[in-house]
Parts: sequence; C-alpha cells; structure tokens
Amino acid sequence: MKHFGTVESFDAIKGSGLIKPEETGKSPIGFEKSAISWENKTPPPVGKRLSYEVSETNGKTSAVNLQNA
Repeated sequence: MKHFGTVESFDAIKGSGLIKPEETGKSPIGFEKSAISWENKTPPPVGKRLSYEVSETNGKTSAVNLQNA
C-alpha cells in the first residue's frame, strides 16, 4: 500500500532519515538511503513530498521504495 509524507530530516553521514506521514496521528517513520528508488540515489531534501511503502522487519518499521510524489 502506498503512503505519502514529507522528509523531516536526513543524516548524510548515517545514510538515514525520517518521513512525516500525511496521515493524521502517525509518528515519523525512518528510512535508509538504500530505500531510495530514483536512479542517482541523491538524498531527498527536507520538505520533499514522497510516496513510500511500509516494511516491518524484526519488529522495526521503516519506509521502503521511496519515490518522488
């Protein structure tokens, strides 16, 4: 299922960031640089609107398949 949100932060050294979901009441969700789906893997700027899917692995929820919205 596709979700939408905006980039809240991105740490280039760690290669991870947070997305603030558009759904009311949802907590920010983390993502790794490897989840970026566009060709050059350039990290998205803060405030950029993205679509993403949610993955849960070992009890940890994260955003995957990030795409420009």
